[in-house]
Amino acid sequence: MFLFLDLTVFIQTNEPSDFDELPQITFLETEFTVNELCFSKIPSKSLIILDDFFFKEANNRQSKLDFLKIKNYTLRHREITLILVIHNLFGTNLANDILLANHLFLAYSNLGEFIFR
Repeated sequence: MFLFLDLTVFIQTNEPSDFDELPQITFLETEFTVNELCFSKIPSKSLIILDDFFFKEANNRQSKLDFLKIKNYTLRHREITLILVIHNLFGTNLANDILLANHLFLAYSNLGEFIFR
């Protein structure tokens, strides 16, 4: 059973069949990224799931600044819930951004448990 039934749900994934059980979802284009332009098209009180999320360029400073702005300001003020599905924390150029995040980070892996300690 899906818990966010009162939210508009958006999902970006390479495997749409993984989300067949979710009611009334909208799939995002592969070009959708974590920046102000893309998030301006998302209504308030929405849920966004980005499956297999990663930064495409390791040292793209603007991408990381956009990510931090969305994470620290836009999500809270527009009441948007963002779920990042990350399968490899260190191979996605996200290690520092996630480890230093001031929000809850849940992981189901041995590495995730190690990070929590």
